[in-house]
Amino acid sequence: MHTPSDVGSDISRRELTLLYERRAESFPDSLRLRLRRAISWIDRAERCDDGDKDARFIFLWISLNSAYATEDRDAAEMELLQGFLELIVDLDREALYSLVRRNYAAIELLLDNQYIFGRYWDDPNWMRAFRSEKKKALRDLNDGATADVLAIVLRRLYTLRNQLLHGGATWQGSMNRRQVDDGAAMLGALVPRFVLLMMNHPHLHRQWGTPPYPPRH
Repeated sequence: MHTPSDVGSDISRRELTLLYERRAESFPDSLRLRLRRAISWIDRAERCDDGDKDARFIFLWISLNSAYATEDRDAAEMELLQGFLELIVDLDREALYSLVRRNYAAIELLLDNQYIFGRYWDDPNWMRAFRSEKKKALRDLNDGATADVLAIVLRRLYTLRNQLLHGGATWQGSMNRRQVDDGAAMLGALVPRFVLLMMNHPHLHRQWGTPPYPPRH
């Protein structure tokens, strides 16, 4: 029997906001824009207090997108995300490894869900790849390859993101409940931590690239 993940962030939106407000003037413009956008969507996600996990998941994904997206619109989405994860993990390997290890039971729920495994939908021989990827995630965890574990998890959540944003799911539909609940919980643990790490390493702002759609006056 499946039990929805009870994964929570140890960093609140309020804490992120207060830290951002104290330090914003010292940040380079591009980083300040990324952080302001990302924290605003975390704020909106935290205000989904009516059990609307569909909305919470979407808002948290937008926050993640605000953190890693660049103005290069031709870049492959998953390549951008993989590069972002490698940079983030380099900033605090111990903390992120601990987060992944602590939440591996919740991660397993996502890895066991074939409906957010992209190849399930277009490859009749998906099962072998499905099992292989789960084994790889466990090996990566044991090897301390945190970025690779996170890449597998977020690749699954990207499939869920596509299902929701492209109209491939019913709002609060019972058939989507498991992956939405688990996905919202996982993003709620990961995204605030990513934002905090970016805020704590402003000198690396050029590595994040230029945010898309900068404000123009």
